Amino acid sequence: MMRRAIALVASVTWCSQAAAEPAAQEMMGTWAKDGKSSFPSERLVVTPTTVRMGEGRPAEIAFYTHEVSGRQSLRWKAQGEAAHLQYIEPPQDTLAFYGLGWGMGGPTAIYRRCP
Repeated sequence: MMRRAIALVASVTWCSQAAAEPAAQEMMGTWAKDGKSSFPSERLVVTPTTVRMGEGRPAEIAFYTHEVSGRQSLRWKAQGEAAHLQYIEPPQDTLAFYGLGWGMGGPTAIYRRCP
C-alpha cells in the first residue's frame, strides 16, 4: 500500500514538472500551413503553453523531447489526444504536424514560420 502511494506521488510530481516546461523558444511564434501566412485559417500560433490552429481556440500543450526521434515536440494535453508537433531544425525551420499520432504515417501537414 505504501509503495503505491509513493509511486503515485512520484508520478504526479514528474507529470506536473514535465507539464510545467514551456515550449522551446524556437518553436514559438506564428507558422502557416504550406507558407500561407496571409490566411488566418492556415495559421498555427505557438505560445509557451498553448497552440492555436487556424481560427480555433488555444489548446494547452506539453513540451517534450520525442523519445524515438529525439526532436523537440509539443503534445496536446487533452486526454486521449495523440496528435503532436515536431520541430524540424534549420535549414528547414518547419513544424511537422502528426494529426494521427506517432507511428500512424507521416506528418499530415507542414507549417513554415511566418515572416
